[in-house]
Amino acid sequence: MSFLHPFFLWLLLPLGLFTWLRFRQERRNSLPLHPRVILENRRTLLVRLAPFLALGWMVVALARPVTKEAITITAPTGGTLCLAIDASRSMMATDRKPNRFAFAKAATLNLVNRDSRHKYALIAFTTNALILSPPTEDKALIHAALEAFRPDYILTHGTSIEALLRYVGRLGGENKDLVIFSDGGDEEDLAKLAEVARKNHIRIFGVACGSRRGSTIPSESGWLRDKNGRLVVSTQNPILENLAEATGGAFIDESTPDAAADAILEQVDDQLKRQSARRTAYREWFWLPLLLGIGFFLAGTLSTAGLMRRLWPLLALLGIHAQAGLLDYYHLSKGIELYHKGAYEKAAKAFAKVDPPLLESRYGLGASLYKMGAYKKAGRVFASIKSSDPAVKAAIFYNLGNCAVKIGRFKSARDYYVKALQLTLDPDAKANLQKVLFLLEKRRSKVQPKANRHVKAATDGGSSAERKEKGAKKSDSQHRMGQGSGAQSATKSMRIGIQKGASQTTPRHPLSSKVYEMINKGYVHEERPW
Repeated sequence: MSFLHPFFLWLLLPLGLFTWLRFRQERRNSLPLHPRVILENRRTLLVRLAPFLALGWMVVALARPVTKEAITITAPTGGTLCLAIDASRSMMATDRKPNRFAFAKAATLNLVNRDSRHKYALIAFTTNALILSPPTEDKALIHAALEAFRPDYILTHGTSIEALLRYVGRLGGENKDLVIFSDGGDEEDLAKLAEVARKNHIRIFGVACGSRRGSTIPSESGWLRDKNGRLVVSTQNPILENLAEATGGAFIDESTPDAAADAILEQVDDQLKRQSARRTAYREWFWLPLLLGIGFFLAGTLSTAGLMRRLWPLLALLGIHAQAGLLDYYHLSKGIELYHKGAYEKAAKAFAKVDPPLLESRYGLGASLYKMGAYKKAGRVFASIKSSDPAVKAAIFYNLGNCAVKIGRFKSARDYYVKALQLTLDPDAKANLQKVLFLLEKRRSKVQPKANRHVKAATDGGSSAERKEKGAKKSDSQHRMGQGSGAQSATKSMRIGIQKGASQTTPRHPLSSKVYEMINKGYVHEERPW
C-alpha cells in the first residue's frame, strides 16, 4: 500500500503531541470529588481518545491510501488532420511538376489514401479560407471535393496564413494538427502568427510547394510581370518553415508528392509517439480510514445524552437530503438502463421522476419520447433544455431537426440542422440536411404544377356550369370504357407503382453553395445560452 499525498501524514506529529499534552494536563488537574459525581461523569479511555483517533484516521484518509492494480502505456488517438491548400496565383508556378497546385493536390490524395487512422478536413485558402469538406473518414468525399475545386474560380489574390489560422481556430476540438501546402505566400509577422497558433492550440506541419530557387508564374499573356514590366519570380518563403518549428510541428521539403505524403505521415506518427504516456491504475482505500474516523467521532460525541438529543434533528435533515440525492441518481441510472434495453415508456417515466430536473434527465426524457413516436412532446422537451456548451447545443439542435422532420416541418428541420452544423461539423447532421433539402425541393416541384393546373382551368375551362357538365361527361365515358375490362384500374395501379419506385431510387441531393455559406458563416460561441 502507498499514499498519493503522503505529505498530509506530517499532520499526525502535531496531533500526537497535542494528545499527549492534553492527557498530561488532565492527570495533573484531578481533584477529589464525591463518589456519586465520579460515577455519573466517568468516561472510559476509549471515549476520551475517540476525538483524537477520529482526527488521526481522517488525516490518513487525506493522504489517499492506494494499492497498484496495473501499469499501462497509452497513446493518443489519430484525431483530425486539417489539410489546407494554398490556391493563390503563385501556386501556378512550374518549379514543382506539373505545377505547385497540382503537386499539393497529388500529395493530399496520396496522404488520404495511405492513412486510415485519421479524420480529414479539407480547406482552400488565399486571403480568406473556405472549407471544402468537414472532418470525415470518407475518402471518396475528400476525393470528390478536391476534384471539384478549381483555383480559377477564386477571385481573391494573395496568401494570408493568419486568416487560415483564425479560421481553423474556430473549428471544434481542443488540439488541432494543421498541414499547410503552400509556397509561403506573402511576407507576414512570424511572432504574430505563432501567437495566433498557440492561442488556438494549433500545431503546424508545413509542406513546401515551391523550391528555393523559385520560378516564373504563367499568365494569359505569357508570364506574370510586375507594373514595371519585369518578370515576377516566386520563391519559397521561409516563414512557413519557421512557423512550423515555433508551433512544435515539422517542415517537409520533398520534390515528389509520394515522398511528401510519406514524410507527413512519419512526422505525425512521431508526434503521437511522443505524446504516449505511462499510466498506473490504482485502487482507492481512502474510504476505510474515513469510516473509522467517523466511527470514533460518533463514539466520542454521542455518548452524552444531551448532545445526542441535539444531533438527532440534524441527522434527520441530512438523511432526507441524502435520500433525495440517492433517489435522483437511482432514477437517472434506471432510466438510462431501460432506454438501452428498449423499454422507452418506462425509461421516460424514470427520467420524469428526477426532480429538480437535470440536463441528463431532460435529454433522456426527450430521447425516450422520440423513440416512442411522440415527436411533438420530444421537441418541446429538447427546446426546454438550456446550456452554454456548444457540443450540447449542437446535439439539441440536431434532435430538434429530427423531430421537425418526423412531423413534416422540413423548413424548420433545415434551420435546426444548419444551426447544429454551425456549432460542430457533425456528419449525421450534414446527411440529414441533404435529405431535408431534397424533400423540400420535391415538395416544391409538386406544388408548382398543381398551381399551374388551377390557373389553366380558370382561364380555359369556361363557366363553372360548363366545367361541371364536361366533368360529368368525362366520368361517364370513363365508366363505360372501364366496365368489364379493368383497364382503367390497372393503369392507375401501374402508375402508382412506378411513382413509388422512382421515389425510392432518387439520388441524394448535394449541398448547394448557399447552404455552405449558411454553415460557414456560423462557428461562433454565443454569449447567451439560448
